[in-house]
Amino acid sequence: MNEKIRFSHHYPKLHGQDSAKLLAVLPLTIDDTTPQALLDYDTTTSDGNKYPLAPGEYLQLIFIGNLRIPFCTIRPQTLQKVIFYQGAIGKVFDVLVMEEKRT
Repeated sequence: MNEKIRFSHHYPKLHGQDSAKLLAVLPLTIDDTTPQALLDYDTTTSDGNKYPLAPGEYLQLIFIGNLRIPFCTIRPQTLQKVIFYQGAIGKVFDVLVMEEKRT
C-alpha cells in the first residue's frame, strides 16, 4: 500500500498526476529572503489563489510523478515529519486532492 500525500486544493504543479515517488527531502526556511518564484510555484492553486505560508522552518519534498513530471511541495517541519519523510525517500505516494471530496 502506498503512502499518501494530501493537497487541500488543485495545483497546476501537479499536472493531474495521481501518484509520485519521493526523491528528496530538503530543509527550507521561509523568510524575507525566500525567492518569490518558489513561493508562487508552490502555493498557487488552479484558481489563481495562493495558499499562505508563514515564516518558519519547512521541508521541501521533491517528487517525480506518474507522468514523469517532477514537482515539489513545502510542508511545515516537525521532528516526526523529518523522520517520516526521510524514511520514505524512494517510496511511492498516492497524490490526493482533498478539495474534490468537499461538497
